Amino acid sequence: MRHCNLRNALIFCVPASILLCGCQMPQKQDAPFQPVHAESYEADILLEYGEDQTANLHLTRCGDALWDANFTEPPALAGVTLTFDGDAVSASYKGLAFTVPKTALPAKNMLGIVTEALDAADAAESLPCTQQSDGTWCYQGECAGGSYTMTFAESGEPLIFDLPAQPLKLTFSGFAVITQEAAESTITQTTVSSAETASETVTTSTNA
Repeated sequence: MRHCNLRNALIFCVPASILLCGCQMPQKQDAPFQPVHAESYEADILLEYGEDQTANLHLTRCGDALWDANFTEPPALAGVTLTFDGDAVSASYKGLAFTVPKTALPAKNMLGIVTEALDAADAAESLPCTQQSDGTWCYQGECAGGSYTMTFAESGEPLIFDLPAQPLKLTFSGFAVITQEAAESTITQTTVSSAETASETVTTSTNA
């Protein structure tokens, strides 16, 4: 009888000890993580905001605090380009452009919040992030709009920016670093195109 009681006690205690050990297993703690550091990069963005509102855009980081956001969807926004340059934001649409101070924009300017967070991540040597089971890294930050979560791939590029208080969520895809050679090539092509356009205008005026 004593052996039976001992056996029953052991049968009870073994799973209990396993559960106890499982509860006491340390959770993953924040660890230094280094996001991609690149002066220039680009990515396609799915922007979700408000109540089931979405937009698609191509976001380009041209330098510190210098960004271009080119909207492709929905049709009402297609063709609109926003350029963030320091304390000013330029907007252009079908050749019409204007510049306004950043402080004159709505306080909850969605892209302004995101680009500032991305600039801060680029400037930091590392961020205290928590690694997830799928290998991604999550950073918890604070901004004017509230608490946000930024998720990075293992290789360092941004994947998701989530600001629940707005609500606002950006999903990144097609991330690519822009090399200096590619940037210079783009500037050269733009300059040549502008020169050709000016030349055509002068020729047309002369012929007239």
